[in-house]
Amino acid sequence: MVWVSQVNAAGRSRKPKPKEAMKKITAVAALALFATALSAQAPTPRPIELGIDAGVDIGLGDNSGTVISIPAQSFRVGFPISPRVSLEPKIGINIFTGDGDTFTTYRGELGLLYHLGSDRYPGAYQRAGLYVRPFIGIVGFADGDSDSAGLLGAGVGYKFPIVSRLSSRFEANFEHQFGDGDSNAIGLLAGLSFFTR
Repeated sequence: MVWVSQVNAAGRSRKPKPKEAMKKITAVAALALFATALSAQAPTPRPIELGIDAGVDIGLGDNSGTVISIPAQSFRVGFPISPRVSLEPKIGINIFTGDGDTFTTYRGELGLLYHLGSDRYPGAYQRAGLYVRPFIGIVGFADGDSDSAGLLGAGVGYKFPIVSRLSSRFEANFEHQFGDGDSNAIGLLAGLSFFTR
């Protein structure tokens, strides 16, 4: 190996030091390796959950009834905000017509799912296992006049994976509607969830 002398600003000759050069090369290599490792460990995006539910709502108390909605009561979209938590808006609209009259019911919810399930594979918390879901929302109707009520509730459910991006989902919940006429109901849901990844 041949080392060439360098001249500094004072005009003195300075020999390069192989140990300094090796330290610099080692530092640059370590930095490159660290950056590569960080990019390799970057978290993969969590899957969005698209779902549809059939449902039965059983009213409790005076002047209550039962509503059965098959094949679909509502459509939902789950946005994961952490490995175990998803934010889930949900909407359902029913329109009844006959004899020139139209009656529309609507329901909107915002739920926060906390997944207690397994972490056997990426996104598994959202795909399988037990979850709890507190929710808030609004429910109402329109038939020339309109009325609406707020609702507050909580549910517990279980997701069963069917194939890699499809799970079945079952839930039982309790809700309280408040407004002009307070009421309570028990809800039973059975649905399918499709995951984008």
